[in-house]
Amino acid sequence: MNNRDREEDRAAYLFEQIKPELIKLLRNAPEYGSCGVNVNLVQGEVVRISVTAEVTRRLNPKIRGSE
Repeated sequence: MNNRDREEDRAAYLFEQIKPELIKLLRNAPEYGSCGVNVNLVQGEVVRISVTAEVTRRLNPKIRGSE
């Protein structure tokens, strides 16, 4: 196995660890906004997964004097 194969195996291994959280995040992703995943590694192992989701909505500007 060359170094490239090991890197691909490592990526698949790490992806399988975060896949459930990633699927859950995308299943509940907002219609407008953003979502993200931060993966903390220690000695090549996933030790913490932080997920974020933010809903964004457009506000109509108020025009003064037309109220």
